[in-house]
Amino acid sequence: MKPVHKLPTKPSRRPPSKPSSPITAFRLVVEYDGSRYHGWQKQGEQQTSQGVRTVTGSLERVLHEAGLQVRTLGGSGRTDAGVHALAQVAHLHLGGPQIPEPRELQRLFDEGLPADVAVRSISTCSPNFHARHDALERSYLYQLSTRRSALAKPFIWWVKGRLDVARLKEAWMAFQGSHDASAFADLEPGEDPRVHIASCEFEIDGSLILLRATADHFLRRQVRRMVGAAVLCAQGRDKLTHILQDLQQPTPEANLHWSGKAAPAAGLFLESVRYAGDTPQEPPRAVVRVA
Repeated sequence: MKPVHKLPTKPSRRPPSKPSSPITAFRLVVEYDGSRYHGWQKQGEQQTSQGVRTVTGSLERVLHEAGLQVRTLGGSGRTDAGVHALAQVAHLHLGGPQIPEPRELQRLFDEGLPADVAVRSISTCSPNFHARHDALERSYLYQLSTRRSALAKPFIWWVKGRLDVARLKEAWMAFQGSHDASAFADLEPGEDPRVHIASCEFEIDGSLILLRATADHFLRRQVRRMVGAAVLCAQGRDKLTHILQDLQQPTPEANLHWSGKAAPAAGLFLESVRYAGDTPQEPPRAVVRVA
């Protein structure tokens, strides 16, 4: 009987396992009082060197001072100068040999950010998550006050004189639906002027009138001009037919007219940004109450 010779074992072609890569992508929810800021977005090296404050600039400064490399920091959308946010969503990608855990990042922001910016939550996320492109809806809330307030001034628009509440509501609801918003926004070159506003909501809370608009996106300064137009109708200084006409047949003259009627930035908040799987919104509530 012949001896059995075993064949030599072939080396495995599977590459050796590597240690798991550190998490470098994070999802932030940021709250800020926009009164002192030139908006969310960093404005470029020249304006940054001239001392122009932005919210992203404040966040990046904290990370840089901690020795972290910021590869990407992007929000769900820009907010204009003076506009606030209750829940701006951002994606953050960090580089470098040592990436901190969310708890450590939270500590860095809590200790390093100015008092008017706060990171409400930090969680790890897929590197493919994009705060702007993945967002399904955005809601903006505007706070009108029917009386002067010594405490809430930075967060309201006190409209002097009488407001016809029924006319205000009717004018505000006219913006709901799909329209060419050219007359009520500043368009970038080649930007699509069509916006579908899924809902316009109206609530009264004490001396405040709350106006909420929800859409997949908004154009620059659109919400503030919508508010300004509705207030003019409520004061009897303009007509609902004028708004409806300019939504149906916008003209450059209409854009010039409404551009000078925008509501102040102080009363406007980016209220929420929703993504797939998020729960439905609750009715509007006042950010600061005016009894």
